[in-house]
Amino acid sequence: MPTTYQTTSNHSFSYIDNDDDLETYCESIKESTTLFIDTEFIREKTYAPVLCLIQIASEETLACIDPLAINNLEPFLNLIYTTTITKVFHAARQDLEIFYNLRQTTPKPVFDTQIAASLLGHADQIGYGNLVNAIVKVKLDKKYARTDWTQRPLSSEQLEYAINDVIYLRDIYNIICQQLANNNRLQWLDDDFESLTADATFKVSPDKMWRKVKGHNKLGGLQRAVLQDLAAWREQRAIQSDKPRKWILSDDILLSLAQHQPDSINKLEKIRGLTDGIIKKSGTILIDIIKEAIQRPQETWPTLPRFSKTTTQQDALIDCMMAIVRLCAANEKISSSMLCSRKDLEKWLINDEPVALLSGWRKQLAGKQVADFLSGEIILSSDAKKLKLTRKQ
Repeated sequence: MPTTYQTTSNHSFSYIDNDDDLETYCESIKESTTLFIDTEFIREKTYAPVLCLIQIASEETLACIDPLAINNLEPFLNLIYTTTITKVFHAARQDLEIFYNLRQTTPKPVFDTQIAASLLGHADQIGYGNLVNAIVKVKLDKKYARTDWTQRPLSSEQLEYAINDVIYLRDIYNIICQQLANNNRLQWLDDDFESLTADATFKVSPDKMWRKVKGHNKLGGLQRAVLQDLAAWREQRAIQSDKPRKWILSDDILLSLAQHQPDSINKLEKIRGLTDGIIKKSGTILIDIIKEAIQRPQETWPTLPRFSKTTTQQDALIDCMMAIVRLCAANEKISSSMLCSRKDLEKWLINDEPVALLSGWRKQLAGKQVADFLSGEIILSSDAKKLKLTRKQ
């Protein structure tokens, strides 16, 4: 039998740390239509996050599952990958990354209370504690926010801190869904959640990792080609060794290698930050990667996103477009950042690129108004020091 704990708010929960209890618990909640999930993990010393604790709630039960003590997580994974069960998270992306790493796909369907809350006027990317305080008027203790969740045993206070993340997740989900339904906004989230769970969001492409190197946009075409190959090698090494990529080579070193393109060990030794240990272990490999990258045909060099410099007239037009977005967001009492960013509007106006504002509920709420403004069908004006939109007769 699993150990049972009682929280100070009088909630009872189980601590599950063996295979038999996990299988029994998962079997007991397999008919649930909704499950509320959070995870505790660390990733400071590894490439992939290390799953240390799983908190789960059904409408009737609460449990902390210890993946470090359990040999077979399959009963839990089978449960959350059941497509008839909605999995509720707050700020789901990192939790979903963990499950993607385990099965190379994400559990579906999901509901993210952070995204949903922004459709009800809460701050964009609101934290869990702030949302709990705003909706159910409970102030959560942050005492164990920096816990090393790999350490065992976990105290009852640490477990209570962890289980609170799903106790109140269950409460705020039910309230948020009712409020969204009252405002006819529940279906607005379908596209957002589909995008959130897309496998492409979590699939690592080593050839694209050069874009994450700080300062990559300052390099020329050939230098970017060298950086691309070096960054891909670093990513593959980080994955194979399960070490943070910066432990393999820092961004600064990658940039220096791409800029100076050393072709000998002597020249490598002049690269600031490259230790004797790295040169001894990987120096020849780095030189070979650089030499091969230099030989690449120019048409294979990676390119930067195409952004034309905006004119003063275009800047003014984008200001007007952004004003319409903010006006529409204010009318609906939601954050304008849920609709689009200024950079999105630049992509639309300057490069004619598709943006989220032009599809789904965003188009209905604001995108069509902006498009009609650009075509001259809507006029943006001021009335008593307030912006207003007027459709031309």
